[in-house]
Amino acid sequence: MVTLSHLLKEISIIFFFMFLTFQFASPEKQAMRTVHLKIAADEEFKIQNSLTWRSDIKLLISSVSSDFEKLFGIRLKIETFDTWLSDSAQDSTLGLLMDLRQKVSQQNYDIVLGLTSQQGTRHDISGAATYLHGYIILRQLRSKAFMKLMLLHELSHLFGAADLKEGNSVMNSQNPGSKFDEFTRRIILLNKHRDFNPNVFPLPPNKLDEAISVYEQRKQLDRKEGDIHILLAIFYLEKEDYESTIKECLQAIQIDPDSADAYNLYGIAYRRQGMIDKAIQQYERVLDLQPGLPEVHYNLGIAFSKKGMDDEAIKAYRKAIELNSDYAKAYSNLGHIYLEKKMTEKAVECCLKALEIYPRLDKALSNLSSAYILQNNFKEAETVSRKALDINPELEGAHNNLGIIYMNKKMIDKAIKEYSEALRIEPGFAEAHHNLGRAYLLQGSFDKAIIEFKSAIRLDPSYYKAYSNLASVYLKKGMADEAAAACNKAIEIMPDYAAALCNLGQAYLEKKMYEAAEDACGKAIALNPDLPEPHNLLGVLREREAMLDKAEEEYRKAVELNPDYFEAHLNLANLYFKRNLLSESASHYRKVIEISPGVAQAYNNLAVISFYQKKYDLAFEYLKKAEDLGMNVHPDFKKEVLRRKKEKRRDQPILFPPLSPIPHISQY
Repeated sequence: MVTLSHLLKEISIIFFFMFLTFQFASPEKQAMRTVHLKIAADEEFKIQNSLTWRSDIKLLISSVSSDFEKLFGIRLKIETFDTWLSDSAQDSTLGLLMDLRQKVSQQNYDIVLGLTSQQGTRHDISGAATYLHGYIILRQLRSKAFMKLMLLHELSHLFGAADLKEGNSVMNSQNPGSKFDEFTRRIILLNKHRDFNPNVFPLPPNKLDEAISVYEQRKQLDRKEGDIHILLAIFYLEKEDYESTIKECLQAIQIDPDSADAYNLYGIAYRRQGMIDKAIQQYERVLDLQPGLPEVHYNLGIAFSKKGMDDEAIKAYRKAIELNSDYAKAYSNLGHIYLEKKMTEKAVECCLKALEIYPRLDKALSNLSSAYILQNNFKEAETVSRKALDINPELEGAHNNLGIIYMNKKMIDKAIKEYSEALRIEPGFAEAHHNLGRAYLLQGSFDKAIIEFKSAIRLDPSYYKAYSNLASVYLKKGMADEAAAACNKAIEIMPDYAAALCNLGQAYLEKKMYEAAEDACGKAIALNPDLPEPHNLLGVLREREAMLDKAEEEYRKAVELNPDYFEAHLNLANLYFKRNLLSESASHYRKVIEISPGVAQAYNNLAVISFYQKKYDLAFEYLKKAEDLGMNVHPDFKKEVLRRKKEKRRDQPILFPPLSPIPHISQY
């Protein structure tokens, strides 16, 4: 950014351009890069320049492009002219830059060049641009030569150049000269092929160290050049070196106590280290200096979200979008907040808007996949998750979503693989630990499940679902006291969590606290009438009391609420078997096998029913299947089946009673 303190030297600057000799006569032997421009001239600029404004701009761009082509192999090409109704109330060039960003979309162009003749800024800096954004604002000046010099200066900023205290350099912050110094030349060449997409960092990872090295060499001159520290902070932040980021920000603030960029970067470094309140303080300082920066509102949204302040986060993201309607990341993060609030339609809407702006925004795809999962649209969720991973194979959220999709398909081994991959990428991903625990629980790997649920709780002590599912494992292991304690912790965090009440009822049943078990079931049903598990547990309690009609009623209610609830089908089958209703019993045993082919008891009892029906070959097949699944079948019954199978006799079979009814351990 350049002051006009030396505007009186414009005549001498014209003289400089007449004899302009660049230090590097031959361009680098690299392919020419074409940079595509959108030009936005405000109404004042158009009026002041009347019929010549388009041709004047074309001549200006052509002249600057010629210099950049010779030096750096970078060609400027005007693609379109756009309308910009600039805000006449703005009294600073930076304010007009924010106004330009708010009103003129970058779309698929590299750079938006705004030209203004607003009178309110005539005593302010002549132009402005920042490295991370493809926007330049340039004020109309009396001298075309000086306007060219200012455009060279601001364009160089977009290619990584810094304001310098360097003699006759184009990047001299107070009195721009006519030459490109060696440092600026190196930086522009390093950034020659930089990415102008606002959703992507300008340089690829393999260029970061080289850029840092060049800036660090410049810093060693100790000329108190604040821009050098800001740019170093940007690159250190991208490398996740937060200590170095903060160090550079502090040095920039020592040079310029009102450096909004320094406070913003400082806040990001704090936030990523978990110091959210300190980050918010820094962001608020930025807004005191420059309230129109959309990035700062976006950063506030992230900070509020991490503090669980969803409503404040939504306001911050919406403000960022108001200031920059093409802010794809803000739309994506807003979608994530709506996901947390289970507002899936709004989440889908925001994610689709983000992807409309930038189709390769991997996190927007991941969030969209999560929204589809909540809507039980697993087919679309899988498609979107795979698209996200094609773009970024290291996206932990997409791997977690694939795990959920595989769980829905009952492909437990594949789900475990995806959850484990998510945790390899991000070991602190509490949800993935929880989901991996669920997969291990269903697989029967109870000790592994306990480890994962405890990891989720360690990372997020308020994770009530992890406490409830930890109770599920304890119940499987016969640890009723531990299960009750985990359930009570879940209920303490979330009193209305019906699944925890279901498991608490099961724990009480195991402890023979039947009234307490029934009370827990009643509370669960009151909270969630559509939950099948408490009805199944009540059926177990009624069957224990020999109230078989009431037990049947509860089991049927559970099956009605969830037709694939195999434990309720199994309990109904056992109940009908006890009542000698063999056809009804066999129907539910077959349903159990259809839902969960690994339930040995269902095969065993189908063998008994087939025996009664004198289908001895079928009885033996079912019995063999039960043994293959690890069940110790009744030896006398097996002998009798073999004998009848061989002799085809019609003697009365030996009764092999079914097992006791089983409650379902709730898992979410």
